[in-house]
Amino acid sequence: MHIALVSTVSAPIRKDAWGSVEAWTWLLTRELRRLGHEVTVFGCAGSEADAEVVVTVPGPYGAPGCYDDWELCEWINLCRAVEQSSRFDLLHSQAYFWGIPLENLSRAPMLHTTHIVPDNNTLRLWESSPRSHVTAISQDQWRSWPHLRPAAIIPHGVDFSQFTFREQPDDYVLYLGRFTSGKGPIEAIQTARALGLRLLMAGPEDRYFREQVQPLMDGKLVEYVGYAGPAERDQLLGGARALLYPIQYAEAFGLVLVEAMLCGTPTAAMNYGAVPEVLEDGLSGFCAATPEEFAQIVPKCVTLDRRRIRERAEQRFSAERMARDYASVYEKICAGRPVTAS
Repeated sequence: MHIALVSTVSAPIRKDAWGSVEAWTWLLTRELRRLGHEVTVFGCAGSEADAEVVVTVPGPYGAPGCYDDWELCEWINLCRAVEQSSRFDLLHSQAYFWGIPLENLSRAPMLHTTHIVPDNNTLRLWESSPRSHVTAISQDQWRSWPHLRPAAIIPHGVDFSQFTFREQPDDYVLYLGRFTSGKGPIEAIQTARALGLRLLMAGPEDRYFREQVQPLMDGKLVEYVGYAGPAERDQLLGGARALLYPIQYAEAFGLVLVEAMLCGTPTAAMNYGAVPEVLEDGLSGFCAATPEEFAQIVPKCVTLDRRRIRERAEQRFSAERMARDYASVYEKICAGRPVTAS
């Protein structure tokens, strides 16, 4: 099959992209090519992949020479793919379901995936076209709307080679991610202090970090180590006794949980969204229902078998498995066969 992958354009498509969807697109492209499929990717300037790359905008949102309206950038990228749709057997769009209104204009069938929790507009788009083909990245992602049935539930896969197993960690726990109230960085600090644990915090600086999080750091028990690129992320995750994941809202997946597992690192997490689907309670970490429980599960996490954590992650979250699952859906759509997750 010749598949068009329509990425988002918050960053160039690359192996080490700082945009999670763009890095995911790079990985899926590689794995589909290994399975023998022809792939064309649509993205912003600077994109690189083991496939044909069609550049649709001069860069990520707000980059020099590009538009500063992110929705306009996404719309242009998507429309360019639909314009060339006669070249492909199928278009797989990651652009927030915005491709659904374009299905009648596309000369190839379309598949839609959103990588975040659906909002009301996303819900209404699918309801406006219930025969559209949609895949979910977790069971929880569409659980609130049982009348909408995804074609398949396909958890993310990860490139194992980017993560190093560490049987003996260093003496710290880790917070890794964006600094927003919903990610729970303040709760991570409170928990580490209550338990007397050294906490390293990594992620890009922003206003919330400077105003709400940084004043709580002392540089000793709680230390900011900056933005973590791929190499730093691997080192930090592998060295952590546990990853702290005190999210305050439901997420559709939680890729950092898998990345920690591949380093052998257990996770203490709040039980929201897809967390209990990704974490296996008592094997790769523990889930908590309350802040009090969260503090109690952190010491339990560090007793888990790190080698078993890595082995289980390899069994469940390979990039090859992800690509085969998507290719199966592509084939059914192209053949006109029913595609609905059980």
